[in-house]
Amino acid sequence: MDFNDLENYLTSLPDTILDDAAEIVAETATEYYKERFREKAFDGNPWAPAKVPRQNGSLLINSGSLLNSIRPAYIGRDKVIVSAGNDKVDYAETHNEGYTGPVVVPAHVRRTRKYGDVKVREHTRRANIPKRQFMGKSEELADDIHKRLEEYINTLK
Repeated sequence: MDFNDLENYLTSLPDTILDDAAEIVAETATEYYKERFREKAFDGNPWAPAKVPRQNGSLLINSGSLLNSIRPAYIGRDKVIVSAGNDKVDYAETHNEGYTGPVVVPAHVRRTRKYGDVKVREHTRRANIPKRQFMGKSEELADDIHKRLEEYINTLK
């Protein structure tokens, strides 16, 4: 089932079910997007592996901030919006869509040499961050939503 079929299905539901359906859609989508971090794939497409494998932890999970920032932003009869990122997690879109281009590295005192710390001037680097999608339209998600709605409707009968 694709998202167009799911949208047609949702519009065919009676008004008494729509409020509960929006909650079910929001909960299912949030769970699905968080599960992408465990499976390291989106809609059957695996993520690009890390250039340097991590000794511990998982790909895209360092502190858990990105994973924990996934939440329903709006739940209504007309639509459901699930978002990721916030002021502290401004890199969510970059990882979801990928990025190739210049990045400004601010001035800092970090490099340690045998004669002491060295101040690093501001400079530009070229970044190539592969796309590791964890949010978006997915046939798997549409199937999961349809299945959960059908189960909910069957409990009402």
